[in-house]
Amino acid sequence: MRKELSYRDAGVDIDAADRILDSLRETIMSTWTSRTVTELGGFAAAYQPPWEAYRRPHLVACTDGVGTKLKLAGQLEAYRGVGVDCVAMVVNDLVTGGARPLFFLDYIAAAKLEPKPIQALVEGLVEGCREAECALIGGETAEMPGVYQLGDHEIVGFAVGILEGDPGAKPRRIQPDDVAIGLASSGPHSNGYSLIRRIVEECGWHLTEPLDGLDETLGEALLRPTRIYVRPVRALFKKGWALACAHITGGGLMANISRVVPEGLQLQVDWSSWQVPPIFDVLADAGNVSVEEMRRTFNLGVGMVVIVPPETTNDALSLLDDLGYSAWLLGRVKDDGS
Repeated sequence: MRKELSYRDAGVDIDAADRILDSLRETIMSTWTSRTVTELGGFAAAYQPPWEAYRRPHLVACTDGVGTKLKLAGQLEAYRGVGVDCVAMVVNDLVTGGARPLFFLDYIAAAKLEPKPIQALVEGLVEGCREAECALIGGETAEMPGVYQLGDHEIVGFAVGILEGDPGAKPRRIQPDDVAIGLASSGPHSNGYSLIRRIVEECGWHLTEPLDGLDETLGEALLRPTRIYVRPVRALFKKGWALACAHITGGGLMANISRVVPEGLQLQVDWSSWQVPPIFDVLADAGNVSVEEMRRTFNLGVGMVVIVPPETTNDALSLLDDLGYSAWLLGRVKDDGS
């Protein structure tokens, strides 16, 4: 007689997943407000948007993941920061049009759901949602042996926000001499990590060791969570100063800025206007990576760019400083000469 098989024999432990969710229930619900009108663990989550505060509300949605940064996090079993990364990569996209994040959902997958990594990931999601002032209202944990290797994890986030008026409408079009303000990143954020991992591997570096050129360990420099820019960007939109924003992710400064600058104009970046963080110089030197490749792969210390009218530049910089964000005049909009 053949052995009777179960789901657990195939590598999926439903009871373990339920225990992990139960242990995180209070942590997740700490992001909730009275507008979260559902119970955790249901088939779907419900949320009551603040329609009364808007004349012409539009919903805005984004999704993103963390990518292969998870591989480095796994080497150090340092998953909490990656949870913050997941929120940041999504809400930083969401806020570029001035939207207010409302709620967030996550998808976490692994070959085997272990309590410690999942708890750390969710604690990071909660930390990020608190910073972004949105509710973590639901998600999915998937145990998929055979799709992922033991020790591997995947995390993806989804967010919905609300925006007043037409997302395509601007107070006025971007014009020549408008100013681009750069907001400092916390490091590579969550982009370029396949190249980073290749450099680390070829150089034989260890994440727990310091390197020449860094005043911290390599792991600390590479696993610092992505900065969340919801508060400063929304503050600039509320003042009516933000004409456009670009979240600097894959593609670097120029590729992302070009997505918001109208045809016929270009942003002239003053590449000497900020000090590139040491980690990028270390990577470029060790990997013999060209300047052009660095600029189209990494943020090089610029996490968000906001374009404002020239007469508001000083006030905008002062506001950002008051909010605790390092910012500077990055460049100006000019005719492209075509």
